[in-house]
Amino acid sequence: MCFQAVKKCLIVGLTLMCMTSAENNDPSAFVKSLTGNCREIGWEPTCERNARNSKTVAFHVYLTNSISSLSQNQTIKYDHVITNIGEGYDKTTGKFTAPVDGVYSFTWTYLTKHGAVAYVGGVIDGKQVVLVVIYGQTATWVGTTGHLVVKMKKGSQFWTPNTSKEVTYINHFFTFLSGYKISDE
Repeated sequence: MCFQAVKKCLIVGLTLMCMTSAENNDPSAFVKSLTGNCREIGWEPTCERNARNSKTVAFHVYLTNSISSLSQNQTIKYDHVITNIGEGYDKTTGKFTAPVDGVYSFTWTYLTKHGAVAYVGGVIDGKQVVLVVIYGQTATWVGTTGHLVVKMKKGSQFWTPNTSKEVTYINHFFTFLSGYKISDE
């Protein structure tokens, strides 16, 4: 109990000392001094600790060739990898495998031409969670986007399959998939 009281007094004293320093200098000196003093007594600001211990995971991929036919439940395999930090995306399967636990954000966009039909789902471990549909299209070109934020365990997978009987056309221009880890929680 005595140690806790001494620790609190020390923190208050250091804070007052830093506040005096901040008044005489600039506000950034206060923050810098406070952070340094807190680390000396074994306390570290949570946001800085999490940022240092968190693993970055991010990927961005797109199609290099248009798809003229895609059967039901066939996964779109985005074959050009721009970014793959954490090595979670596999272009041979078209699937992202979470390298660590966390909350992830995924966005996929695809472009179709006049008369095309495309139902592209967002799937986590075999369960469709989101569906984005283009049907009865009358414009020359139409693009649409799906988005999903989901908590995943290490080893969980995400992919974007065709969920209709058949996709008639997906253009490679403007057809991409990206994802990244938002947090460790």
